[in-house]
Amino acid sequence: MAKQTGICVDQILSGVRVKPMTETKLSEKEILIRVRQGDRQAYQGIVKSYMQTAYYIALGFVHNQQDALDISQDAFVRAFRKIKQYDPEQRFFPWFYRLLKNLCLDHIKKCKRRAEVPLDDVQLFKEDKDNQELKELAWKGIEQLPFEQREVIILRYFRQYTYEEIAEMTGKPMGTVMSSLFYAKKKLRDILKKYWYSE
Repeated sequence: MAKQTGICVDQILSGVRVKPMTETKLSEKEILIRVRQGDRQAYQGIVKSYMQTAYYIALGFVHNQQDALDISQDAFVRAFRKIKQYDPEQRFFPWFYRLLKNLCLDHIKKCKRRAEVPLDDVQLFKEDKDNQELKELAWKGIEQLPFEQREVIILRYFRQYTYEEIAEMTGKPMGTVMSSLFYAKKKLRDILKKYWYSE
């Protein structure tokens, strides 16, 4: 691999964000009120809206396709069972995200060895034909980050959430989110540099 003079994490990382429900007769709040009343059919609309986003977030954490699918599905089941605890005055996904995150954390604790997912299946880079070695290096780096730093990288670059949205989802002040992202990128840059120059 050709040696580079510098590594810009912002240029390496990118993401594709799945938009939540856009066109519907009922607002998400109204749908979730029905779900709280036990309407399973209404809940299917919520699941369809967020399933892909949940899957890719889980995939970023656990790095295994089948595990990510299982975890994201389990998160929706648990969310339905706990829906009475959800406040319909608040946005659904930040509440749901905390359930998903906890399941991912539990899985990571239980599974020290995880099978790798084909890197082309994860929409991490701007171009589908980006250098395969670069993808592998990026994943090596991301997997070495502490969980909280990996979390902000995934939410910011995999899913392109704003700082405000990440703060809402994680329950942390926006300044803390921005600081975590800064140090996550710095550490990732150092990790990538180590791999880059060891070739």
